[in-house]
Amino acid sequence: MHVVVSKESLAKGISAVARAVSARGPLPILTHVKVVADPDAVREAADGGEDAARGALILTATDLEIGLEARIPAEVRQAGSVAIAAKTLAEIVAKLPAADVELQVQGAGHEVLIRCQRAKFTLRGLSANEFPELPGPGDDATPISLDAADLAKGIRQTLYAAAGEDKAVISGLLVELDGGALELAATDGFRLAWKRAAVDGVEGKLTVVVPRRAMDELARQLSASGAGRVTIRTAANQIAFQLTDRYMTSRLVDGTYPNYRGIIPKAFEREAILDRASLLAAVERVSIMAYDREAHTIKLEFAGQDLTLSAGSSELGDSDEAIAIEYDGEPLTISFNANFLADALKNLDAETVRVSMNGQLLPALLRPLGSDDQICLLMPINRV
Repeated sequence: MHVVVSKESLAKGISAVARAVSARGPLPILTHVKVVADPDAVREAADGGEDAARGALILTATDLEIGLEARIPAEVRQAGSVAIAAKTLAEIVAKLPAADVELQVQGAGHEVLIRCQRAKFTLRGLSANEFPELPGPGDDATPISLDAADLAKGIRQTLYAAAGEDKAVISGLLVELDGGALELAATDGFRLAWKRAAVDGVEGKLTVVVPRRAMDELARQLSASGAGRVTIRTAANQIAFQLTDRYMTSRLVDGTYPNYRGIIPKAFEREAILDRASLLAAVERVSIMAYDREAHTIKLEFAGQDLTLSAGSSELGDSDEAIAIEYDGEPLTISFNANFLADALKNLDAETVRVSMNGQLLPALLRPLGSDDQICLLMPINRV
């Protein structure tokens, strides 16, 4: 293998796959990145077409849960492949000057020579044949093409509510596509985030639960790649996402996602309309004095056209703040986990939000004013 690539492109490629490298995996090869020099690889353009130039360096990493592949432009002088220790390669490239980098596998072994201007490194690599293939679905799986920006935005607006990795099926993000609408839902049992986006012209149906970590990584890849579309394929317990110059696979979460629609109230006795940024700022200020650091409880008192927020601690002291609102209904005092409330407000896509409630121990619904395409359901804390 002999290839020449710019330091900038190589650094971006390594960064794109680094989060799939296993730090202490069961197999030593999983701490490596597979490097393949392909002189016949066609580089796709951002508009979905093909560049005239050919030749690419393909970097692959996996921890057997998710797999990432990045394709970067390169001058391939000799095709070949090798596995290089990912951490060492990343450290070397980060310190190289901004110039072309030459990678060459010497002789019949797996020794890799790295040269950049007058800097030279020799690394002991491993055979690329030892590297596991990414376990994604085959090309015969039915593809679904979505707008990359819409999917990334939907992930960011819901993923915060997903449970931790030890909570079985609710540790993932539910992704459903049907009837021209993409819906994403996440819950940890105390809150629910849901987002719907129209995807007119997209054929096919999809109902999968993807691990939280994988969806977080996908959102990063979608944002970093600048791709206009993402193609999704599923088969058995695997899902694959194809971008312009990146590819990602992940296992799916086994199990049936809970019927979250059944817990969303259909009617409310009280409703408040308020400025999202003002409420978020007040929550962040007042919750500094929250007495229960685990639940981080904050009390909200709705009365007239004011909302008073308060929190207190016998050790620290207390705090309160009032903001103007539009309120319809009887007075209500209700408490929430301040972190959960702040997460919802940070991710609601609106300047003005609607808070709908029935009672101090019943779930509250936060939505953008004038839209039913995004919600956050919060369970109150039994402390008023």
